[in-house]
Formats: sequence, C-alpha cells, structure tokens
Amino acid sequence: METDGTWAGHMELQAASLVTHSNICIHRHMSPRWYIRNFDYHEARMIHLSYHDGEHYNGVRLKEDSCIGSARPIIIKADADISAASIQSKTVTSKLKGAAGIINAGSIKLVMAGSGCENSEKVEEVLLQVGGDVDAAIEFLIAEQGTEEYSVKKQ
Repeated sequence: METDGTWAGHMELQAASLVTHSNICIHRHMSPRWYIRNFDYHEARMIHLSYHDGEHYNGVRLKEDSCIGSARPIIIKADADISAASIQSKTVTSKLKGAAGIINAGSIKLVMAGSGCENSEKVEEVLLQVGGDVDAAIEFLIAEQGTEEYSVKKQ
C-alpha cells in the first residue's frame, strides 16, 4: 500500500490499523461510516479514508486543511462516543474478569505460539493495547513482523 497503484482490501486495512496503532474510519457516499477499531484508548489516532465505487480508497482531509504535510486531525463527535461506549463496556468486562491491566499467562502463551514472537514482554504489551484480544494481538505481531522483513529486504 506504500506505492501508488498497490491493491488493498479489508485485511490490508486491518493490518495497517494494527501496525500504525490507529483506528480507521471509512466514509462512503450516502452510507453510514464504517470503522476498523482495534484500539479503545482515547489517544488512539483515527485515520479517515473514503471508499469510491467499490474499487479504491483515498485519504480524507478537512476543507480547511492546507494540504501541507500530514492531514490535520478530523474530529467527529460520533467517533468519540463510540470509543467512550467501548471503554465503558470493556471496563465492565474487566471488572467481571478480574483486575484491569492484568493479562492471563495462557493468553500470552497463545499469542506467542500463534505469532512466533518469543518476547513475552512485547506480547503482554500488545495484549494490553488490544484489550486482551488474543486474535488481534496475533494479527498485529504477524503484520509487524511482515513490515520488518519488508524493510530489511528493501535495504
């Protein structure tokens, strides 16, 4: 997705979200917004894309954006409401499961086995970032390994 003309679908957007530690909001003409939300913390950046004719994605900028450098942040109240609702539901779930911020050792082992990552501290950190979601942590670590391998090959 780094170069023009490179194809990207849902899996690539999911991987991009995980690798960049960003949530993604996709806008379509006359349709509700669609979200790829892997991170619930309020500081998570929201990348906005538009989807056209069932064929391609474009970056979105505010009309007031000078188009110099990175796009200015786009704040949509609904985005904040979605994150707040998700945080509230995760807090309730965490209280039911036990102390928040503590990752089950079994989850760490599953992620290590599924991703091939041998660094348990890194695995625990990723699990905390994705709210303990084992599948999301595995996807993130695999995607991250892919980008590291790609950058090594380019050099």
